[in-house]
Amino acid sequence: MKVLRKKVLEDGRIEEFTPMQNKHGQFILADRAVDPQHNKAVNQFFVDSIEALVARISKGGVSVRMLGSITRQPNLISAAEIEIIADADSETDNDPFEAFSEWASAEDEKAFAGL
Repeated sequence: MKVLRKKVLEDGRIEEFTPMQNKHGQFILADRAVDPQHNKAVNQFFVDSIEALVARISKGGVSVRMLGSITRQPNLISAAEIEIIADADSETDNDPFEAFSEWASAEDEKAFAGL
């Protein structure tokens, strides 16, 4: 599974932004529901796997810290601007929640219903 955002640079090259990981190998997300200024540390949370990242992007309302392939510029990119490309041989790519149980309880579903 590939998670990316493409951007056309001024010189016409296409830069691909891919998710960054912290020193612990976790993907970095931000939630604007915590604070409207999404680039604050208080808004950050982390997920351990690409499946968890895809599941959270699919729910929306978050931004992902991503790194440009050409400029090496880190950016927070909103879930709506991120493209998820499924692997042809993956069984769980059709449903990102299938392999992700972090929000599996009914209480958690109620808590995230308004986001």
